Amino acid sequence: MEVTAALLADAAQVQGGKLYLLGGGFDTIRTRNVPAVHKALCVVLVIEVGPDERHTDLDIRVTLYDEDMSPTGAEAQGTLRVGAPPTLRPGQASLIPLVIPFSDLPLPSAKGYAFVVAQADRELVRIPLWVVIA
Repeated sequence: MEVTAALLADAAQVQGGKLYLLGGGFDTIRTRNVPAVHKALCVVLVIEVGPDERHTDLDIRVTLYDEDMSPTGAEAQGTLRVGAPPTLRPGQASLIPLVIPFSDLPLPSAKGYAFVVAQADRELVRIPLWVVIA
């Protein structure tokens, strides 16, 4: 399993195997003061699943860390299981769009953060997020 695309969005959904984004591709949240609570954001991923990983449970975890790599307490985890549609050619990988929503996200300080996406204990991608006083 590999991540081929990763970004943050204000809102996103998967419909018919396609991603639909609102306010996607940012890395900075501006706030008047901290601690702050960000009402909603989504971690948006496109994951490539190879033929040998189909029909198995693939555990995925998304954790928000601060710039010192201390967990903030914001985390989502789940299991992905990918089948093979009849239109897939032999040996072809599957591209799976995923949206992981976070609501009322606590941001205790103005500094750097990162959403780390991991499968089991292997880091797949790190998505940076900066919180600044504006």
